[in-house]
Amino acid sequence: MSENTGTKIMVTGAIALGLGILGGFVFFEKIDNGYVGVRYSMSGGIKDDTLSQGVKFVGLDKVIQYPIRLQTIQAKDVSVSTSDGKKTTVNIKYNYKVDPTNASKMYKEFGNITPEDIENGWLKSKLQKEVREVYSQYSLLNVLSGDSSKVEASLLDNFSKAVESKGFVVEDVTVGVPEVDGETQKSIDGIIRAGQDNEKAKLDAETAKTKADSDAYQKVKAAEAEADANNKVASSVTDELVRYTEAQARMKHGWVEVQTGEAIVDAKK
Repeated sequence: MSENTGTKIMVTGAIALGLGILGGFVFFEKIDNGYVGVRYSMSGGIKDDTLSQGVKFVGLDKVIQYPIRLQTIQAKDVSVSTSDGKKTTVNIKYNYKVDPTNASKMYKEFGNITPEDIENGWLKSKLQKEVREVYSQYSLLNVLSGDSSKVEASLLDNFSKAVESKGFVVEDVTVGVPEVDGETQKSIDGIIRAGQDNEKAKLDAETAKTKADSDAYQKVKAAEAEADANNKVASSVTDELVRYTEAQARMKHGWVEVQTGEAIVDAKK
């Protein structure tokens, strides 16, 4: 084999290897764990069958991946107005994923847009709309003093319904504490102090009641003990004891009055 022939074989092999490597990048797509892929063909459009995780042969088709495991999104400083006209901002965290059965439908809806773009665009705008609607039904003071759980429940319900038609599944929403002005903070402090005073009054009342119950119990027990002692004394006064006492009195004094349970007996020597 001549030197030129050997060189040609090496060059051909290198080209084939390069084309093979390039084809691996062009014709195959790696679907990440927790995602599904949607294929789009220039000639045939969107293919309804989604691609599960792993390396898949896709030819010249384009692939967009959507998350089917929970994604945690932080929305900071969302502006809201409450029913009492207070303007404030809140931080919101929510968890969502894509329904894999609707992934192809989502591609048809949003086109060649990444999930991150959808999160920062369409999902964010929907969240802002629902947050403002929910907060408009509560006063800022009520939100801060006990209705926060109701706000979260309402927001989760409203937000979930607003995005589910596009294939998004929202599983949890957490709302942070709103920023408050000085006037509202004073009202909150007053409510806290009133609650503390109320709890102290309840504790004092319970303590007084406990002491009164204890004193009454002691009195009842003392009365029961006295009555029991009297019953024992009364039951111990028998005819034999009366006659014995009478005899002792005659011997000592000559005369004695012995009081029984029914009459007074005069005894003489």
